[in-house]
Amino acid sequence: MLLALSAPSIGGRSRSLKAGRLLMRARWWLALVVGCAIAFTLLVNATSVLRIAYRNPSLHVAVETAGALISLLASQLMYGRFRRSLDRGDLLLTAALVLLAGANLLFSAIPAMANLGPGMFDTWGSAVAGALAAALLAAGAFATPRTIRRPTAATRRVVGLCGLALLAIAIATAVAGDWLPRTIAPHVSSGQSSRPAIVGEPVVLALQLLVVGCFAAAAFGFARRAERTHDALTLWFAVGAALAAFAGLNYVLFPSLYSDFFYAGDMLRLGFFVALLIGGVQEIRVAQRQLEQAAVLQERQRLARDIHDGMAQDLAFIVQQAGELAGRNGAPQAVGEIGTAARRALDESRGVIAALVRPTDEPLAEALVRVAEEAAGRLGAAVEASAVSGLELPVQAREAVLRIVGEAVTNAARHGQAQHIRVQLSEQPELHVRIVDDGVGFDTSLHQRDGGHGLLGMRQRAEQIGAQLRVQSRPGAGTEIVVILP
Repeated sequence: MLLALSAPSIGGRSRSLKAGRLLMRARWWLALVVGCAIAFTLLVNATSVLRIAYRNPSLHVAVETAGALISLLASQLMYGRFRRSLDRGDLLLTAALVLLAGANLLFSAIPAMANLGPGMFDTWGSAVAGALAAALLAAGAFATPRTIRRPTAATRRVVGLCGLALLAIAIATAVAGDWLPRTIAPHVSSGQSSRPAIVGEPVVLALQLLVVGCFAAAAFGFARRAERTHDALTLWFAVGAALAAFAGLNYVLFPSLYSDFFYAGDMLRLGFFVALLIGGVQEIRVAQRQLEQAAVLQERQRLARDIHDGMAQDLAFIVQQAGELAGRNGAPQAVGEIGTAARRALDESRGVIAALVRPTDEPLAEALVRVAEEAAGRLGAAVEASAVSGLELPVQAREAVLRIVGEAVTNAARHGQAQHIRVQLSEQPELHVRIVDDGVGFDTSLHQRDGGHGLLGMRQRAEQIGAQLRVQSRPGAGTEIVVILP
């Protein structure tokens, strides 16, 4: 028997495969972001083409508050991922985001909303806490996979340490505020000059350079991980870390983080938070899809169990009893027909069970090979399967094709008495599945009306997806079935 499925217009690859190829070029995306950040920095600071410098303390409040909320949201999402993976790196990233959110709230948003103005508490506290958060982020980006055996206790310890760190920084800066040197005069504007104005306290500048290095390292680490894991959230972490690194560089050369002015560094810092937000939204969408798929799979498994424990068992009993009765002398011919019908129904129920328990995200090539091997294995036929990876079909067409292939292989082994079956998935010249066997074939003119050998079921499945099914066969020469998809 030979079966070919041709598809002139299928739609190509699946969305997940496209996303995988996109993430495989994470370093290129990172290079693009770095290039844009460099161009933006040069346009603002080295030319008069783009001038961004204006005094707006309330805008600082808005950015820091939004950053705190976004960081808090990202930390919750990362904690949810850690609960699923139990990986040490995810826990470190959760801690970094918690620390970043706490630092923004405690040292930036709350003092600004209280109209305290830039002071020793918020400027030094923000610098120290920001450097610690950046170091944790870089550590999470390069952390080797390691399973945390007690995730709840580990999370409590890490979050508790973050809280203690923020509290210690707050107390230290509040107590030593009078002895700490001023970071930068609040009225200083980097927009007053087109040249770098390195006027900050050396310790603060050193902390800023440390932040730049940590974020740059984190961007590279996240890009490598995104290429390895094909994870969209990690890619956006890489983009955000790159923007944060250039924001820190701008704060060193043209300070505005500790002043009332809004400048290029603040815009790049805002880009960092926007990247976290986009990654968080995508993470929520992925989590929703996973929950939906889990619910669907659970229901499919329940239906499969019900069919297996009920109808399939009854059909197996009927097949067994009909076989015993048909072997007796004088048994009516109808007994054999009942056994044949029950056997076909049993095969159909097994096909339904296999389709229900099949993973919904299994690649088409793997699913096709597995269906062919299972169908041939039940009847003792040898099958040779080969497939081109990366090809996909819409869900309904995919299920119909798999069921048609299973039915074709079963018919080849049972009715065609085939000993060897070859299954091939290819897209040249068109997307098609080819099944060839060494069976006896049959006369198609005798099966045009009754759809014998399962042809009626295959025709119906083809019609349900808007396809056309053509059958060509003759005794001793095998069979060709072509399903042309719309």
